[in-house]
Order: sequence, then C-alpha cells, then structure tokens
Amino acid sequence: MSMVKQVALAAVVVVMGCVGIIALILTLVQHHLVDLPHRMQYGMVFDAGSTHTSLYMYRWPGNKENNTGVVSQMLVCDVDGDGISSYAQDPPGAGLSLRKCLESALAVVPANQQRETPVYLGATAGMRLLQLQNHTQSHQVLEQVTKVIQGYPFDFRGARILSGMEEGAYGWITINYLQESFIKYTFEGEWVSPKGRKIWGALDMGGSSTQIAFTPGQPVQDPASTLGPKLYGYQYEVYTHSYLCYGKEQAMRQLRVHLLKMSGSTRPVKHPCYHLGYNLTLTLGDLYDSPCVARPVTFNPASEVTFTGTSEPLRCLNQMKNIMNLTACSLAPDCGFNGVYQPPVSGNFFAFSTYYYTFDFLGLAPQSSLSQATTTIDTFCKRTWDSLKAEYSEKDKYLRDYCASANYIMTVLLDGYKFNQTWGNIYFQRQV
Repeated sequence: MSMVKQVALAAVVVVMGCVGIIALILTLVQHHLVDLPHRMQYGMVFDAGSTHTSLYMYRWPGNKENNTGVVSQMLVCDVDGDGISSYAQDPPGAGLSLRKCLESALAVVPANQQRETPVYLGATAGMRLLQLQNHTQSHQVLEQVTKVIQGYPFDFRGARILSGMEEGAYGWITINYLQESFIKYTFEGEWVSPKGRKIWGALDMGGSSTQIAFTPGQPVQDPASTLGPKLYGYQYEVYTHSYLCYGKEQAMRQLRVHLLKMSGSTRPVKHPCYHLGYNLTLTLGDLYDSPCVARPVTFNPASEVTFTGTSEPLRCLNQMKNIMNLTACSLAPDCGFNGVYQPPVSGNFFAFSTYYYTFDFLGLAPQSSLSQATTTIDTFCKRTWDSLKAEYSEKDKYLRDYCASANYIMTVLLDGYKFNQTWGNIYFQRQV
C-alpha cells in the first residue's frame, strides 16, 4: 500500500461546525482539475461557521476513482476570533483574521503548485442570518475575505454563502466518506465499492441552524428537499433540510425572548433551564439582536433584563416545545417540525457538533438508552449553580447552557425528528 493511501485511510477528521469540507473537495474540485496521475494535488476550504472559522487542506492523487477524488487531510488551522459574520461592523477585520492560516498553507503547499491549488470559502448559517439582517454588510464581509485570499498565490475559486440544503448534504457526504460507505481500499491494492454498504445519516447542530440528512427507506415525496449526488459512479437520493434559527445559540435566544414575553411585568424573569443561584443580565438591544426573534414595536435597547435560574427540568423541557412549531406536524406522519416535510428517519445516524459536546459533557456519548439520557438530564438540571461551579472548571457561558441545550436536543430529536422508536440508532460522535 502506498504511503499516500495509508494516510488517506488513517486520516482522522474532526467534525465541527459545517462538516462538509471533504464534500466540497469531492464534489467541486473534480470538475476543474486536470488529471496528473503521478502527481499529488492540493485543495483548501475555509469553513466559515457561525461561531468560528477553520481552514482545511487536503491532497489527493491526480487520477480519480469514478470521477471522484480519494482525499487525505494535510492541515487544519483554526482562525483566531469569532465567525466572519461577527465582523459585520468591521468587514476588513474578517479578511485580516484569515492571514495566519493562509501563511500556514503557504508553508505546506509546494511553491511550484501553489498557483494551481484551489481555495474555497463556504460560509454557513451565521452569514445566512447576516444576509437576512443586512444584505450590504454580508456582501462587504465576503468582499473583504475575497480581497485577502486573492492576495495569496493560490487559485481562489470564490467565497459564498452555502444554502442550508448544501450544508446538510455536505455533512452527509463527509460522514459516509470517512466511514468508507462509498469506497474502500482492499488488501489487493484496489479502491472498490463495499459490498452491503451501510449508509449513515447526519445530524448537525451549529450555533444558528440545525441540519438533518439521510437516505430514506421510501421515495422522497417532496423534490425540493432531496439531492441526488453521484459519487464514485453511484447515484444516491438524500433527504436533507436545514432549520435556520434553530441552532443552539439562536434557540437559546428564542427561549429567553419567549420567557420575557410570558413573564409580563414580573422581574427578574424566571428561567427554568438555568440553575438556581445563576443570574444573567442582558440589554434588550442584545436580546433582540437577531432576525430569529420578533422585536417589540417600541423598546429601549439600553434597558436591561435579568434572568434568574430556578432549576426546573420539566418546565424547561416544556418551554422548549414553545419555541418550535410542533402543532403543524401533529397530524402529519411525514413531518419534522415547523410544518416541514420529512420522511420517517431510517438507518443509523452520527450526531455531532452541539449534539456531541452536550451529550459528552453529561456522560451520554457516544450512546445511551433513552431512559438513561432522560434521567441524567433531569438530575443535572436540578443542581444548583454553586454545586456546579464547585465541580466544573467550564466557562460560565458554556456551563449555564448544558441543561437548556440538552432539553432542546431531546425536543428536536424526539418531538421534531421522531426518533422515539429508533433512539438506539443515534451515535453522538466528535470525530470519525
């Protein structure tokens, strides 16, 4: 086995944010590169998620297997700072934030191949929200990252905002590529399609959106929610949907706005998902700073509101159902939430990003029974803030949200996606 193929088989890809990095290379690069059978080729993707940006570099042999590249990972570089959407008021800063990782890439790609090395930037839900909020600012941010990347000797192929459907599909492709569901290397030295291939579904939850993608056990009834990627000579039918505004951070924001609305004039606002003894004070300007929530007709952005924890897990769980429209799907068998068509879930699933980080913290990853998950979450949510601070060194902004995040995940998976009878098919994984 050649060293290149050993690396390809041994590659471990950390699945975070928008995971479809390999997928971008597999599905986009194949249409542009000239075959160079005896020469390695390189490609890079900036994964510009809602909370952070990372640069991934890959290389692959010039020849392809059924017109799709066999890829190995060469470099991962985390960009300093928050996601590029956070630079809405300072677009040049978004471009400058990428320089450190571009310099790292220069040191890896051979000088005589830099001009032919493609670079893409794919932005996800954070930029989709900014585009809804202020189209001019989102355009300026993309302009500035384009300007900086074009200043380097690479073959820049563009910076764009991925659709939710693309994000979900790329996650599905990445998972199955790494699981060798599409193609595998034999002891005889050949790449072959595996017999009895096992295709995995993908569950992703970022800061601003959440995605589901899988191959259904029945034909998809809504053509608008299906993609048919052809990989390694085989055609697939993939159902995928992205729920914008239902990533973890935006869901937590929606919950706070709902609790404030329901509280009337009572202050401080009781928060059942926060632990007894914890208080969070926000300005109304910060609270309503998102297109995912409805603003009052008139309000003072400088006014403050305090949320105080009450450690009530059952009420927390019930409140989560108020930020999702579940009634629109109550009588429809093929429905997720918010009235969105979804065929019944089928097969095994990898759940990553927020799904993994929350369940791993609670000791429920990679798998646990439904009763164990319910009991563990209930017990954790009843604890006081002082008891948590005495045991954990996590930052407050993360520690405060594990109870809320866990109950939100349970609501999405059970009431939304309907994993009630197939809970054991979900694997909460950080990496493949």
